[in-house]
Amino acid sequence: MVSSVCISQNKNAVNADSAHKAVIQIHLTNRKQQALKHEEVLLWATNTRKYYSLITDNDGRATAKVDPGYKYTILLKTIEDTTTYGTVDVPELKANEYFPGPMAIDMTYEPGRHYVFHHLEFDFGKATVKKESFKELEELVDYMQYKTEITVEIDGHTDNVGKEEENLKLSQQRALAVKNYLIHKGIDAGRIKTDGFGSSQPIADNSTDEGRQKNRRTELKIL
Repeated sequence: MVSSVCISQNKNAVNADSAHKAVIQIHLTNRKQQALKHEEVLLWATNTRKYYSLITDNDGRATAKVDPGYKYTILLKTIEDTTTYGTVDVPELKANEYFPGPMAIDMTYEPGRHYVFHHLEFDFGKATVKKESFKELEELVDYMQYKTEITVEIDGHTDNVGKEEENLKLSQQRALAVKNYLIHKGIDAGRIKTDGFGSSQPIADNSTDEGRQKNRRTELKIL
């Protein structure tokens, strides 16, 4: 969740011998004003396929040189999705003009630490990950590759259909299947913990099909 986006920019181009790209400087912090490192920020030129991907450094800073003449949407990439936080206008330059200084963007963001996989599915009654679920797991792989400082816990949950002993075992096996996928993709096993809770932690009513579907879930915690 973002609490503020402050943009300081000089839109007035001044004369120079040649045109230059605009420099955008990102500073990303949490509500305690602590730097958020290794977060991915996207700058997407409106109505085009042009975008820039930035990874913040240890001070929560990142810099990009972008083409002028576009309105850029500012997005922050998370494990679950990509959220829009604001826009920045980069005016088009006339001949022999350039930007006198960078455009500074200060963003305040509170990262989530708990996620539910919405597209992670397994074969019925098994711990085999379906191929259509690989895309969501690949997003987690990418996230852990550039945020090398984090460790995670994968938790499996089931509905209450069947014997609880079997449900507990299945939930543990499914969490382990996710861990094995991450390891296969190069993530250090020491960064991944797993647990399974069977049907002991429902989040919906097990008396309905919809509720049971919600309870059959895999969750991720950033430790």
